[in-house]
Amino acid sequence: MKAYNLETALAHREKVTELYLHNCRLDHLPPAVFGMPLLWKLEVSANLISEIPRQIRQLKGLRSLSLHSNQIPELPPPLFELKELTELNLGNNQIRSLPPAIGRLKNLRFLCLSGNALEELPPELGQLTQLNQLDIQNNQVKRLPPQLARLTKLRQLRVARNRIGRLPKALFQLESLDLLDLSHNRIRTLPPAIGQLRMLTELNLSHNRLETVPENLSELPTLRRLLLGHNRISAIPSALTGLQWLIWLSVEKNKLTRLPENIGQYRRLEALILSNNQLTELPDSLSRLEALSQLYIDGNRINSLPPLPSRLKRLSISNNRFTELPSSIQHLDNLRVLYAGKNQLTGLPEGFRQLYHLQKLWLDGNPMPDLPKPLFFLSALENLKGPGDAAARRKLIRFLRLCRSREVPARLRLAVYEVMEEDGRRLGEFSTELLLEALSFGMADVAYAIRKHLLEERNGLQRITSPFEGKQIYLLGETGFEPERLRPQLAKLGMQLIDDPEQEADYVILGRLLRSMQAKVPAGFKHLVSRRALSAFLNQEMGHFFALAPTAQQLNNLRLMIFSPERAQRRLALQLLNTNGVPKQLLTDLFLAWKLGYGSQDTLECLLLQNTSEEALRAMYYPLGLTGRTSEATLTTNIIKYTEDNEFDGKRIAQFLNELYGTAGFYLRRYG
Repeated sequence: MKAYNLETALAHREKVTELYLHNCRLDHLPPAVFGMPLLWKLEVSANLISEIPRQIRQLKGLRSLSLHSNQIPELPPPLFELKELTELNLGNNQIRSLPPAIGRLKNLRFLCLSGNALEELPPELGQLTQLNQLDIQNNQVKRLPPQLARLTKLRQLRVARNRIGRLPKALFQLESLDLLDLSHNRIRTLPPAIGQLRMLTELNLSHNRLETVPENLSELPTLRRLLLGHNRISAIPSALTGLQWLIWLSVEKNKLTRLPENIGQYRRLEALILSNNQLTELPDSLSRLEALSQLYIDGNRINSLPPLPSRLKRLSISNNRFTELPSSIQHLDNLRVLYAGKNQLTGLPEGFRQLYHLQKLWLDGNPMPDLPKPLFFLSALENLKGPGDAAARRKLIRFLRLCRSREVPARLRLAVYEVMEEDGRRLGEFSTELLLEALSFGMADVAYAIRKHLLEERNGLQRITSPFEGKQIYLLGETGFEPERLRPQLAKLGMQLIDDPEQEADYVILGRLLRSMQAKVPAGFKHLVSRRALSAFLNQEMGHFFALAPTAQQLNNLRLMIFSPERAQRRLALQLLNTNGVPKQLLTDLFLAWKLGYGSQDTLECLLLQNTSEEALRAMYYPLGLTGRTSEATLTTNIIKYTEDNEFDGKRIAQFLNELYGTAGFYLRRYG
């Protein structure tokens, strides 16, 4: 059984096979451990143990022992009596020497000694002929023993961060090596014999002192990862393109001044890292790297890009000499990350907006004081450094998230952003057709601002003027007017209501454009007119004197009918208003009736739509309560919200609620 604490292990000591005491702040191995006859795996890493006791020899069946990250300075002879050991992890301790007795652990397959203070390896290490993995990273080893050649089954050798200056011939006899990590050493030359390690899939020679790369590397037919960064290499041999299985090539921080023209032959290459060299240009053959998903060329002297492979997901061109990005960048439609900081870019090409999958973009350190327009079309963008100021970037990212959630089409984004983030100050820069299209995306505040701009600011307040005979009217959106009722009224005035958007209209009556409507703008029109303007026109021309100048008695009678407990009275009131027009003095009453459920909701809504201002129309649809479990403070806030900057009367609403429900007293005392 497995045990994860000492208490459980002691209770079942005869059955425990695996004991895990990781990070338990132990300063010694508990003696009870040595009385567990079936124990084959002991994990006591990340503790404070400073000594391996002699009783360790009692664990005859132990196959896996991990003492990683303790404070052990030396290895006692009894440790080497554990002949069944296949895994021994002594990494991150204080071991200064490896006893020759290590050669007695004939069954070892995994040996980790990384992070100690070893200066040399004993020849007896060569006796571990079953070893598959050897890790001696982060020590002070200066040379590898020739006996290493006996480890014919070794597949992974990690020797990073030591003091090795020369590689012995024995190393190149390890023909089963799959991974060889020699990084962070002092190696100046790589012998041609490196070509003998024909099973290598990963070779790490970064952070050494190499000046050249031998062409013999091309003889490693299965090499997939080649890391040569942080050396002194001035050229990559053309012969290396024979590494047909290479997927990762890292040559950053060297002295490269050019790349081989045939670099496009790495057809399986997925990552090419060329940062911090002395490159001034890239070969056109880069476009043939069909599998390339990561390209880093930052920290060079490049000022232009050749066509790049379309599968690129990460591209870093920071700290170069670019004054502009090529228009061909728009074809990188898989790009997720682009680092282009510290150049001399003043803007972005128009095609940049097509990078729909771009999530991270760094443009800091370029002379871009404002946000370039293509940024507003990057639907997936989540992380942006420069341009503009921090506040502008935050607004943009917030806006792009909204665009994703509401599926705002790219062509409408600048107009929607102008309303949402810039108070609509520059709506005049957009065409009427585009603004009408932007109305239909179900964003109430955006729609209100655009309608108000179109109806009041663009050409001043619009109304229907004489002569009006023969003029055609088109209803766009939810206006409150029923075509079958409006058509004969217009016909009496010599006007025509048209339904076909392919026809041209003289007047378009602009209502609410909801996302679900699929409303179509007519092919052409002369004037945009509000719903209220059409109502006022009809009242004037049809002689609806009740709507134009009602008496106090008429208003009181209509109010009583609107809120009558008798359904017939309420229905009759709405019929009278439909026939004779709605006086502005009754708009608050109609609003209350609609909100509180008096009469036909559809008819009430239509009457309100026909006769309210844009400000009142926006307020109508606020989802704020006037009844139910609403506190006086909240109710006061709601009344203020419903009546702010429009024709609805807050005092009338409060008096009605007070008479009917006994609420809104706080509002009346404060504002009545």
